[in-house]
Amino acid sequence: MSGGAATPDELRRALDASAEAGRPLDFWWRDDDLQRPGAELEPLLALVGATGWVPGLAVVPEGMDADGLLARLAETGAELLVHGFAHRNHATAGAKKCEFPGTRSTDEMCRDAAQGLHRMNAAFGGSCLPCFVPPWNRIAPELIAELAACGFSALSAFGPRRTAEPAPGLKCVNTHIDLIDWRGTRRFVGIGAVRAAIIRHLAAVRAGGAEAEEPCGLLTHHLIMVEQDWHALGVLVAELAAHEGVRLFAPSDCFCS
Repeated sequence: MSGGAATPDELRRALDASAEAGRPLDFWWRDDDLQRPGAELEPLLALVGATGWVPGLAVVPEGMDADGLLARLAETGAELLVHGFAHRNHATAGAKKCEFPGTRSTDEMCRDAAQGLHRMNAAFGGSCLPCFVPPWNRIAPELIAELAACGFSALSAFGPRRTAEPAPGLKCVNTHIDLIDWRGTRRFVGIGAVRAAIIRHLAAVRAGGAEAEEPCGLLTHHLIMVEQDWHALGVLVAELAAHEGVRLFAPSDCFCS
């Protein structure tokens, strides 16, 4: 592996090593910031159709085109997650963007979270999982403690989880590999870099730096990625699916099992 990129052979050897060590090789896929159907969504749905891998689409409840999404997603099998409420920054000046920072009142945050879930349930019914995905992957501990009371049974942010149950009645399964280079090009990092990130994650699991039982989550952003990015991701998905020790989970496999 050189220059932060890995080859298919290097990925396969890393998967082999994890399988031989008896480590789970479970992967799941989340895509953020969905509000309405459009051209940017079509390559993602083409990948779903080609691979059968069911993604978790994190939908922003406020301003969503519920009818349009319902019509476009009806036959795809995609599962929907609640992406905050309005994807609006409430952080104080100079702080990192966050819709649900500790500087907001807990009652206000709970109101927004519950309203987001209510809107999603009303629009999509059983296609919506009661999983809260905080915008920018940041959330105040005060809200985590109240999410179950708001109607949620799951939470998904970014990075190795600290615990599988961060609050009573709340299961956490995060994403771990972001396919966008936010600090540099703000574009797709490339398939070699994604392979390398998976290899690093597997090494962290073996070293105890990440929980073995937590499925490895890939995080995509359909509004930023272009068609050739999705083709590259399709190659990676085929490499993962070809390994006998790998399981490609749907969100419901993660949160409802």
